[in-house]
Amino acid sequence: MESKNKEVDIDEIFGKLESYFGFVPKIFRVLALNPPALEAYYLKSDVLINDPSLPPLTKEFISIGAASALGAEHCLLTHLKVAREFGASDNELHLAIMMGSLIAETDALAKSFRVYENFLND
Repeated sequence: MESKNKEVDIDEIFGKLESYFGFVPKIFRVLALNPPALEAYYLKSDVLINDPSLPPLTKEFISIGAASALGAEHCLLTHLKVAREFGASDNELHLAIMMGSLIAETDALAKSFRVYENFLND
């Protein structure tokens, strides 16, 4: 088992992030205040980004849809930029946003209609 006191190479992590995103997202810069937390979050992200089960552009479309559904503006902009670098068209980016937003809307309606139906039946 590795020592908890091992040195975390923040510059190396930042370099890898910059090579993927084109910059170091703020969440990673703030996490760097706690280097072990930065490393843990980065390693999880790196595993998912590099998992060969889905093509990189597909993962970016998923990220765009999720960011849209959650209203995560900074994440959305970041993943739009990366997807564009991977060759996404304007129509594909638009659809990914619409799909994520549709799921968010559907979730809100499903929850609200269940409450409404229970209200009517009480």
